[in-house]
This record gives sequence, C-alpha cells and structure tokens, in this order.
Amino acid sequence: MTDRAIGNDFTQYVKILGRGKKGARSLTVAEAEHAMGLMLSGQVAPEQSGAFWMLIRIREETVEETVGFTKATRDYLSKKEPLGTKVDLDWPAYAGKRNELPWFLLAAIALANTGVNIVMHGHTFEGEDRLYVESVISQLGLPVCQSIEQARQALIKSHFAYLPLAKVDTMLGDMMDLKYVLGLRSPVNTVVRMMNPFFADHSVHGVFHRGYDELHLSACEQLGDPSVLVFRGGNGEAEVNPERDVTLGKWQNGIASWITWPKAEKQHKRLKDDLDLSRLTDHWCGNQLDPFGEQAVRQTIASVAGLLYGVASHEECLVLADDIWAWRDKAWLGCSV
Repeated sequence: MTDRAIGNDFTQYVKILGRGKKGARSLTVAEAEHAMGLMLSGQVAPEQSGAFWMLIRIREETVEETVGFTKATRDYLSKKEPLGTKVDLDWPAYAGKRNELPWFLLAAIALANTGVNIVMHGHTFEGEDRLYVESVISQLGLPVCQSIEQARQALIKSHFAYLPLAKVDTMLGDMMDLKYVLGLRSPVNTVVRMMNPFFADHSVHGVFHRGYDELHLSACEQLGDPSVLVFRGGNGEAEVNPERDVTLGKWQNGIASWITWPKAEKQHKRLKDDLDLSRLTDHWCGNQLDPFGEQAVRQTIASVAGLLYGVASHEECLVLADDIWAWRDKAWLGCSV
C-alpha cells in the first residue's frame, strides 16, 4: 500500500486545521480521537503527521483535542501487554532539568520506600542542554527498565520502576522523536503526560507553560480520571520549585480544586552551575543537607502525598512529607547505614 493510500482517511484532519485564518478550526473530541487512532495504527504518512502536529502547535492544543488524543492513546495501550501488577502513582517525567538537579526523583523514591507503587516514564532528546531523569537514574546505579516484564519485577522488588517511552510503546517514542525532524516539540508532549499508560489510581503532571495546568485539569475532568495533581513545576517537571509560589490543581472525587502554597525559600539557593550528582546522593544519605534540594524534595513529597492521602492543608502535607523522608531507605543509593 502506498503512502498516498495509507493517508487518505487522515487528509481531512490536516484540511480542517490548515484552511487558513477564517476556514480553519480545532478538532472535536471525536475527530481528535480518530486522528490519533489512525496515527497509532500506522495509517498516516510521516509528512501528514508532521504537518498535523505543527498546525496544532501554532495555536496550542484545546481541551477537546487533548481529551480525544488521550482517549485514543489509552485505548491503544489497553490492548498491549498488561503490566500485571497494580500501579498506585503514574509519574511522567519528560521535560528535563536545565538549571538544577532532578530532586523530584528523590521524592519519588522516598514515596516508593513507603510501599507506594510508582511508575515513572520519560524520554530523552540527545544533544539538548537538559539533564534528563533517565540519565540520572542510570548514573545513580538504579535500573532503567527495558521491558514491561522488567518494570513489573522492579515494582515487586522496590515499588519503583522507570520506563523509557519507547519501551512503553515504540510508536509513541517515534512521535516524540519527530522533534529531530521538525525542530520543535509537539502536542505529543501533552499526550504522554496525560496517558497514564498503566492505569494508575493517581497521576502527577508537571507542566511549564502558563495555562497548561488548567488545560490538563479540564481534560482530566472530561476523561473522568480518578485522581490527578498538576502544577507548573521546575523546568516543567513535577517538582515544586521552593523559590516560587506554587499553585496546585487537583482533580479528585469528581471535584476540581486549586490551592496556592507560598514559596518555602525566601532567598535564592539554586545552584544552577553545580549539577554534580553527588548532591543527590549526599542529601539522600544525610551526609549533607542541600540548600536547594532540601525544600525541593520536601515540598514535592508534600504535594504528592496530599494527593495520595486526600490531604489539603499545606501544614498537614508537610508533616506527611517529613515522616516519609525520615523513613527512607538510605541503602537505596548506596549509603552506609
């Protein structure tokens, strides 16, 4: 079958998006769902896919499009090999850090130490001036799972598993890699944060751009998701920047809520020129309190613990975070105990 024949059903969606200022419109939920389904099933030519994503990126995706893309992706993933064990928390990590270490990784591991089953998934763009969590996990000697079975075993053993996006699904990995050809990130970045590939009970989304927190929460409402936390985090990761106020959006028990926590650090303590990973291990082991990491980890644990245990008060969330941190298994990162 030729590329022309492959893409016939998809042509309508490129036309809808690209008819010009007066003729173009956004997609309905059903249209977005069908379009994404066609792409995931390999029925779309590469040129069409690139044009489609860039046309949407110019004006940014709508809530309806996000819902449709996510529904199609979840339906597609539901037909793949099941993980075979329950996941409590879905943690997408796609942004990479520019000017600090990924302190959210320590928050996730500390939560996993309490028995919370966490699957973290992400993607690495080679050649970018970003520190991706996959690289950090590998350098710290923790496993990067290369299959669904490895992820299952990691959860059974330690309650934490990291999977590269391409190991979740090669098609989604290829979609993300369109950036190498197009030069820009696409709305696929929103899809992979929203997709919750192993249907966890809870999910935490970090976003960078203003307004995307509202988009995520509105989409979660339409999708009927059970429990989601979304906020504008450090460099777009799900990590509370302690040097800024943070507004946490939560969709839980059929109710949307927003609460703003004041910044935990009044002084600038970020060490953007020191990305030595020993800062992570020293802080985890208790050898040295990191001036920035201490509050980044504490506030991040507090925000996620509030979601997991239905706690809204900042003070109560901090009490939970301190307990979780105190009970961490220092041997995880090779500390002498």
